[in-house]
Amino acid sequence: MNTSEIVSFITFSEKLKKLERFKGQFYWKDYPTLPRYESVADHSWRLSLLIYAFEKKLSHPINIEKALKMTIIHDLPEIISGDDSPMGKDGTGKDSHAYNGDVQKQRHEREKDAAKELFSKLPKDIGEEMFNLWVEYESQECFEAKVVKALDKIECLLQVLEYSNGNLFKDHLEFSISYGLKHANIDPAIKSFGEEIAQEMRNSYKEYVNE
Repeated sequence: MNTSEIVSFITFSEKLKKLERFKGQFYWKDYPTLPRYESVADHSWRLSLLIYAFEKKLSHPINIEKALKMTIIHDLPEIISGDDSPMGKDGTGKDSHAYNGDVQKQRHEREKDAAKELFSKLPKDIGEEMFNLWVEYESQECFEAKVVKALDKIECLLQVLEYSNGNLFKDHLEFSISYGLKHANIDPAIKSFGEEIAQEMRNSYKEYVNE
């Protein structure tokens, strides 16, 4: 069995561990520099834990294998396309994929091209499976894709809380909660989890003063 294509793909995918999140984004650029910014791979790992932890808490059955596979690959195209900030240039997200439909479509096409390039490095059967799974995640039609998307946003919300310990600009707090809970209504358990994190953020909130 020739595994050279898998070796090439895995070696290339290692770059996800070096792709930093939050660094240089609006709001974050005005906070003290963190000792270490999480990578996109870090995020995907903890999202996988969340999916596993919620498997038996959801109101509908979920194909856990499918959901975990989606989680593992959902951000891989960002190795090529980059990790775009949902906050945009002014912190509102109005000019980003978060709340601008046109920008969201453009981002999707960039990531789709990146996904084709990335998964083509694999043997045809595996590459096609991963690409089709990525497309299914992006389409947000199946329950698994919706659960992954919802917990994906809440994981980011949790990371903001852990980085800041509540010491944030007020607008950053409100954006984070709004965006973090954007898809939480997909399931009562996920909604409850997201609201708990949001409440903890509000309880620990202290207005950040840029000295």
